[in-house]
Amino acid sequence: MNIVIYFIIYYLILIFYANNLNIANFEINYLNSNYFMNYFSDIAFYLFGKNNFTLRLPSLIFSFFSLLLFYRISLFYIKNKKYAFISTIIFSLLPGFIVASLLYDKAIFIIFLTLLFLYTFIFYRVYSYFLLISYALIDYSFISLYFSLIFYSIYIKNNKFLIFNLFLLMINANYFSYDIHGHPSGHFIDLFLVYLSIFSPLIFLYFIYSLLKLNKYEKLNIIWFISLFSFILSLILSFRQKIRIDDYASFVIIYSIFMLKVFIYDYKIRLSIFRFPYKILSISLIISLIIFDVFLFFSPYILDRYIVNQFKYSKSIALILKRNHIDYIKCNDYVLCKKLYFYGIKKGDKYYLLFDYKNKKVSILHNKNELFKEDVLNINKK
Repeated sequence: MNIVIYFIIYYLILIFYANNLNIANFEINYLNSNYFMNYFSDIAFYLFGKNNFTLRLPSLIFSFFSLLLFYRISLFYIKNKKYAFISTIIFSLLPGFIVASLLYDKAIFIIFLTLLFLYTFIFYRVYSYFLLISYALIDYSFISLYFSLIFYSIYIKNNKFLIFNLFLLMINANYFSYDIHGHPSGHFIDLFLVYLSIFSPLIFLYFIYSLLKLNKYEKLNIIWFISLFSFILSLILSFRQKIRIDDYASFVIIYSIFMLKVFIYDYKIRLSIFRFPYKILSISLIISLIIFDVFLFFSPYILDRYIVNQFKYSKSIALILKRNHIDYIKCNDYVLCKKLYFYGIKKGDKYYLLFDYKNKKVSILHNKNELFKEDVLNINKK
């Protein structure tokens, strides 16, 4: 019952935030592509209309089922319902998972498919092979998964599984024309900082520690290989090119199951009188994670400013246009216009929207005559 209550509260918060988060540049690009998730968004739009919530409804659904799968996988590895629940809570509170759940992006879809593969690999092994075959044609980011499974195959000395994953890696790389380019640059530091924000700083440090420590307590498993080698691959590529973090982080964060397990090992092997520092450590890690999440949610427009895009007010601008009976518009910025089209404003030449980047003002023109001007910084206050 506790996990049900937690899920309800958790998703009520996510739904509230998703409904109040304006559409982003990359979300518009996904909608205009042929990406697989568009089938789910089309259904949501058909049933509920186009708005911020229905845009992100597929992400919220995949997020929910991802947590269910994660809990079941945690229970398999940890063998304790209480600890499996705690592991699921930690996973759900990772800033990277929260952002993936909120935005219309492939990250949560990749997380779900990865957890689905792990679930079938653990409980229904034969079906996991069919999933791996299908993943080769879904998205190029699964090259990280095949890359990791190659090393896992070597570790467990399974030559058939090794050849199988080598074959799928080649199919995936050729089908999506995966390109490695660039020259040594400073993207490595940028990527490291992004990982800090995805986990939260203290949790990320413990993630590194637990990756190195797991082998001390038990035999290495498939999740360790997927997380570690996806992480290593992203770091290697970042030396030469700027990479999309969701192509790798989706495979990395699932290791949080074993962050908790390593902590439990460290805690239980010590006598009671020596456990106090670990109690302090656990409290510090959880509090730091919650503080980071609170900052993520409640710092004014942090998602809009740093994660989404520079146009925080596209929905509000659309409402102002509708209030002034302007249903057709042309813009000086193509992306802004595409966002307004999403909110029901149509493409037309009668009115022209001019966005002043320097002064943050929107002007509406008709036959080159200014009808009115709005300060975008005050739009959301009306």
